[in-house]
Amino acid sequence: MNYQSIRGRGLLVLLMVLGFILGNDRLGSAQSNPFKQLQSAAKAEMSTTNGKLVVGMEWPASLANPVLAEFKKDHPFISDLKYKRERRVENMQRILMEVQQGRRPDYDILHISSESWNDYEKAGLFPKPPFDYKALAKSLPADWGEVDSRGIDPKGYFIAAAGLARGIAYNNQIVPANQAPKQWNDCLDAKWKGKFLLDPRNKLQALQHDPKTREFILKWIKGTVANGAVLNRGQTENLQKVAGGEFPLFCGVNYHSAMPLIDKGAPLTFILPDPVPLEFGTQIHVLKWSKTPATTQLLILWMASKGQEVIEQKGYRGMPWSPKSRKFQMAKGKYIAICDANCVNRSEQYEKEYADLLNLPGVR
Repeated sequence: MNYQSIRGRGLLVLLMVLGFILGNDRLGSAQSNPFKQLQSAAKAEMSTTNGKLVVGMEWPASLANPVLAEFKKDHPFISDLKYKRERRVENMQRILMEVQQGRRPDYDILHISSESWNDYEKAGLFPKPPFDYKALAKSLPADWGEVDSRGIDPKGYFIAAAGLARGIAYNNQIVPANQAPKQWNDCLDAKWKGKFLLDPRNKLQALQHDPKTREFILKWIKGTVANGAVLNRGQTENLQKVAGGEFPLFCGVNYHSAMPLIDKGAPLTFILPDPVPLEFGTQIHVLKWSKTPATTQLLILWMASKGQEVIEQKGYRGMPWSPKSRKFQMAKGKYIAICDANCVNRSEQYEKEYADLLNLPGVR
């Protein structure tokens, strides 16, 4: 055997060894990347369900389905995604009782309203997610963007993915332009006494939580009582009453509830007064009965990062500081009071305070 032949074979062996080492390095890198591990786990889960996934949130189907369609498009291993709307506390309690009776709910992923968190926690239905959200946020692909750290639960149980801004809506065919509300205190004007709606389910906890706005909002809530606020539950229902001329204005209304009706031609105008209350919403927990915990985390992680533009365009729930948000100009230059994950975890406290100030019956 000549020298050139030996040298050639040695080089071949060296290349093979290097290839093996590099291959193992890439494999090790993939195995140590939390996001890639999450993707692999989600694919494995979906293989056991034949690609079927049932999701429940409080969003109207007309807004949720286009957003979930984009998520499904990005994750083709989910072949059959169905959506059902679940938004009332009574429904959350019904589902809780079903679980306690040994029946598994239909939902693989379900957004539990904050009023029911305490009951679900006591029942042990909020297990710790399999992957750490902070580690996942750090390992996202570059094209997914970033997760706002204020939406990550400090205890690691959820990420809040949507920006829920609240303001005032009025009937622009009833309210003259020179009398249209421009600020929160306009709801306390004597000319609207007994003529404006307020939802008894708290939408203003961001203003209660922020030290800069807390004193103002507590005084304002008391003022709504003195000015005869008509308490009626249901954002869409109240907006329909305003659009139908039954009431001239609705104070403390969701942007994402008002704008779809406005875009369809309802005679409504929505404003974001200063300060702007913004809740980090759509907090989805991993549920004990779910067979798809990794897919649950993948969905909420996608919504909090790569899906943000879709959430705004299709669901009206983007963050107001994003130039791509339709409420960017409305919020520009105004103080934004944030209800972050810490605030959301105190929802029960703020809800009780709000109800106490409104003198709601049954509040202790």
